Amino acid sequence: MRKGGFSLIECLLGMALSFFVISSSLQFFGLSQKVFFRLKEREEAGQGALAALDKMRIDLLHAGQGLAGEMALGLVEAAQATEDELRTTSLEKPLMLTGTVRAGDIRLLLASTADIASGQEICFSDGREGELRRVERVERGAVILGEPLEHDYFLDTAAVSLLENVSYFLDGPARILRRRVNAGSAQPLLENIAATSWICDPEALLVRVRLELSVEGVHHHETTVFLKNPALARS
Repeated sequence: MRKGGFSLIECLLGMALSFFVISSSLQFFGLSQKVFFRLKEREEAGQGALAALDKMRIDLLHAGQGLAGEMALGLVEAAQATEDELRTTSLEKPLMLTGTVRAGDIRLLLASTADIASGQEICFSDGREGELRRVERVERGAVILGEPLEHDYFLDTAAVSLLENVSYFLDGPARILRRRVNAGSAQPLLENIAATSWICDPEALLVRVRLELSVEGVHHHETTVFLKNPALARS
């Protein structure tokens, strides 16, 4: 029976075996880490897509709110979809005239110009006819319109509404879905977008939104929203 320690060959074999076990463990850990971060990225992208769809759903449910009369006259549409943009329109707030507005006027006297900014739209209506005008400039107690008005509007019959326009569009080169309110800057809503599509059915009052994410392949997320405010305006 040998009383000494390990032989040189035994030591070398043990070191080789230990090196093999450690190397295999490190390789497995590296692969596991890559898989973990890949799954985490996919999960975060999916959660981001759901959050973006939820934001769009809220805007679509809000579309047309406070504008029943204006929609009935065909002055505004609650939601519009083109190949490049999805847009919703709703009432931001009613405006109070301080005097009669005449056809040809571009200066609109108001009781308050708070929260009005250049580039926003104002809808004028008297229950029979109306028009849309863009705000060119805001002054103290008045706004300057981009074009002259075509009709007269009186204090006791006119409805003057400041509109909120929300638009969504794909920033193609950056692959970012952006959201813009009125004439403000477009804010990023979701990254890694491969494609977007939105279809608006004005008869059924349905809007279908589809987002395609390019994270570890292409993943689809979509939602369909019923436009309740135009439906209430029809009833």
